[in-house]
Amino acid sequence: MTAPGECERVEVMRGGHKPGEPDLFGPLPGVRVGDAVMYEFELPEWIEPWPGLSRLERTFVLLDLGISMANPCWQRAEFPEGNVAENPVTERHSWYVDLITVEREGDRYVFRDLFVDVRVPTDDERHYRLLDLDDLADAVENEAITVEQAVSGLRRWQRFLDRHLHDGGYPSAKWGDFPPAVFDPLRALDAPLAPPVLWEG
Repeated sequence: MTAPGECERVEVMRGGHKPGEPDLFGPLPGVRVGDAVMYEFELPEWIEPWPGLSRLERTFVLLDLGISMANPCWQRAEFPEGNVAENPVTERHSWYVDLITVEREGDRYVFRDLFVDVRVPTDDERHYRLLDLDDLADAVENEAITVEQAVSGLRRWQRFLDRHLHDGGYPSAKWGDFPPAVFDPLRALDAPLAPPVLWEG
């Protein structure tokens, strides 16, 4: 068992539940403190980071809730097939949050995307944007995930909203605990954690 504040080295595999997509990416270097994990990987050269940043993407996970989140390091991506995606400057300090499933195999964690996402700005001016509930519904309907996985996911998602985005019982101008304070010691760690693993898209 890891004592509070003590970092434990872990490995991470990540993937999804969509039929036909590659199974898992990894192993990726990571660290755990209590119920929080951070892991990292390197984005390919066709992805342009924000000025002053590298292509090293760090992702943070709340193990108890099955919530994954990242403040994406990239500004522009020119995909090998030719299409281009750009993050507007308003998103420089926004976080992209995913509902996931969590499996543990010794010191290795397996995280799989469970469709539902939310974009969370931290400029104190905009509300969050919830995404892809329809994809979760489609996954249940098409039996890509079980009803039990969907039920567990939705309950955990509500707990995340109530703990970290909602501040009391009524709409508020500020998030409750976001980015979660539990990530602070992980965010302070020097990068990279280990020789970066390249994600090739």
